[in-house]
Amino acid sequence: MSKEIVRENDTQNLVPEKNSGLKHLFSTMRSEVNQIPYASYLSFGPLFEHMKQNMSKNGLEHTPLFQSGQQFLQQAPELFQAIEDPEVLNENRELVQIMINAVLPPIAQQSQLAKLSRPFDMQGFYETEAVKTLMNDDSKNIKYEVNRSQEMLACVVLVSAGSLILNRHYDQNIEITPPVLISVEDEEHKRYFRLNLDSTFVKVETLKPLKALSQKQINNLLSNIYDVEAWMAALPAENFAFHGFVISNLIEITEEESLSRLKQGLLQRNAIVSRENIQEIENLVKNYLGVPDLRMGITALDYPRERAITHKYKIRFNFLAKELDDLLDENFKESIYYKVSHYKEVLLIEDLANKKNLTSVEDLLLEKGIHSIIVAPLMDSEENVIGILEIASPKAFGLHSFTEIKFKEIISLFNIAMERSRREIDNQIEAIIREQFTDIHPSVEWRFIEASYNLLEKREAGEKQTVVEPIIFEEVYPLYGQSDIVGSSQVRNHSIQKDLVENLTSVKKLMDKVAQALNFPLLRKYIMDVEHAIQDLKDEFNSNDESRIVDLLHQTIHPLLNTLQARHSEIRPSVERYFLRLDPDLGIIYQARKAYEDSVLQINNAIGDYLDQQNEIAQQILPHYYTKYKTDGVEYDLYVGRSLLKSNEYCEMHLKNFRLQQLIDMANITKLVRGLQDQLPLKLTTAQLLFAYTNTLSIRFREDEKQFDVDGAYNVRYEILKKRIDKAVIAGTTERLTQADKVAIVYLQEKDRQEYLDYIKYLKHEGLVEGEIEDLTLGKLQGAQGLKALRFTVS
Repeated sequence: MSKEIVRENDTQNLVPEKNSGLKHLFSTMRSEVNQIPYASYLSFGPLFEHMKQNMSKNGLEHTPLFQSGQQFLQQAPELFQAIEDPEVLNENRELVQIMINAVLPPIAQQSQLAKLSRPFDMQGFYETEAVKTLMNDDSKNIKYEVNRSQEMLACVVLVSAGSLILNRHYDQNIEITPPVLISVEDEEHKRYFRLNLDSTFVKVETLKPLKALSQKQINNLLSNIYDVEAWMAALPAENFAFHGFVISNLIEITEEESLSRLKQGLLQRNAIVSRENIQEIENLVKNYLGVPDLRMGITALDYPRERAITHKYKIRFNFLAKELDDLLDENFKESIYYKVSHYKEVLLIEDLANKKNLTSVEDLLLEKGIHSIIVAPLMDSEENVIGILEIASPKAFGLHSFTEIKFKEIISLFNIAMERSRREIDNQIEAIIREQFTDIHPSVEWRFIEASYNLLEKREAGEKQTVVEPIIFEEVYPLYGQSDIVGSSQVRNHSIQKDLVENLTSVKKLMDKVAQALNFPLLRKYIMDVEHAIQDLKDEFNSNDESRIVDLLHQTIHPLLNTLQARHSEIRPSVERYFLRLDPDLGIIYQARKAYEDSVLQINNAIGDYLDQQNEIAQQILPHYYTKYKTDGVEYDLYVGRSLLKSNEYCEMHLKNFRLQQLIDMANITKLVRGLQDQLPLKLTTAQLLFAYTNTLSIRFREDEKQFDVDGAYNVRYEILKKRIDKAVIAGTTERLTQADKVAIVYLQEKDRQEYLDYIKYLKHEGLVEGEIEDLTLGKLQGAQGLKALRFTVS
């Protein structure tokens, strides 16, 4: 048998075979460590030398204990030398046990978690009863961690051996306990232990003369503990051998480790927002408090109620989240949650079932199997209640005053996590609002930050009545585009008319049927009113008809029908069938109009998404200002220019590229809407319009409206023209400029015409244009005349 290796199964007669859990753990660790390069031998010689020195020092050479040691040495000298054959342990079991008892008193072995092994070998030859009880259960999931990385274990153990050499032969005092963390987990609980190595009974033998090492060289080793090659060069393996045994103690640090991990977990971003994170934190709280069946809940709320914000937080993991929308509802003012929020105090109920004056909230907790509970308010830095933290047990007195004391120690961690998570959610919502609902576009956000910083500097300098500086972008080029649903007003009115006629016809049939069953003269009078309303709608529909007929139905017909069906059960089924046809929110038939509105919404969303995608691409080429509006179609504005940029990277080619891309986009939108026709509840089409306004203008941010607008009286003309050209007709005709499947470009100057003709020719070459290009003069518009346009059909 090799002198360098004592294999794990060689000591099986000394260590009982019922240690599968421990063997699995340390054999796994041993496979990671492999074999340290230093020779290592099991021996009780260093133990005897240690005892001998201490007794001689204290004048105890003639005591029975010292004489017994001398006798052991004579009876089994092989135990005090390098033990090459592990059978020696079995042959001298009684002597071995006596020596083990000298370092591990028998009374301590029932509680002390300790293992004896040859130096720096992970497989021991002896373990205490406490270790066996802890580790020898195969149902437990036993894991180990070394600085959170198993790969570092071999390096750590090697450096520990080197540190012992430095301590014994180079006058150093280095802590040699490797940072090994062992976790023992079962279905209910997870415990953590730190491995502590006691190398008191290890002798470091020098096999060759010691290499001279300066303190600077030693300090360099200690500064680079993972540089294995440097350690081996300074302390060669062939120069040293280890004799004796190491005592490995497991020191429980469950409470400290759980608290440390809990702190780390609550410091993470979105620590209490995701259910997965909440589950992990619940497990850590369970370990920290030592309550295996503990459950934890946490939710964001605001008290007093007037502080509540309009949006709801995603932090909603309280025990009654599915049963109650609001823990602080006015109907539950006597509940434990309301009291905790009102008095800002932690509340412990050890036996919920025997608590007097239970509210429906506590009844719900009992139905969920909760019998003891602690509830704590979570507060921000200003002592406002911003959330609730709760823990519970299914057992009465499963939580008690001692639990409450430890629980209070971690509430401050949850206060911080709740405040930070709420703030992060607020920031996310603010970002969405800015993205979706305001005109502070990311491309010009730099200018708002600059203005805000300038305002802050003025305030810090002590200036009074400071206001934010105007935000104006001068000499920018506008690009306006519109994709309008053709005949939207007529189609909308026709849809409304169709629904109203259908509604009146349906209710007339019902009233005729009811009139046959009941003698109720007023009913016949209302039938006449409905007949006149139907005829009026068929003759002509105007904007006032809708509100007039809805009022007739809601204020006259429907109340009468409800009154009659309440007293006459024979008509109730017919009346109920009629009301089932009505839209639950509007209270009228809403089919044709819904088909129209759904179709408009689908078209607008498709166009809007396309424009947004194209804008993202264009922003990468050159940052610019972009905004869009959805009505019966989509309008959008682009502003391009040097003043919009933080850097001076603008040139004329960028403007030409934007104009061409805008024209391509209008053609693609035409094709996009065509492709939607089979998906639409009501077939609708669009006409595309561009305004080629090639002069520069200035835009200013209006603080009252929170959006950009053109600046200056001269530039207002652009906005006026932009709003009127979609109603333009061809001069001398009644034909609208905007037509289905066509793109029109309104321009002011001949140079604009030439530029866009060149672009259209390119589109024709690319297969986006078919037929002739129309060169048109527009009829006179209010405030504008002499406008011209180009128009083409999209292929």
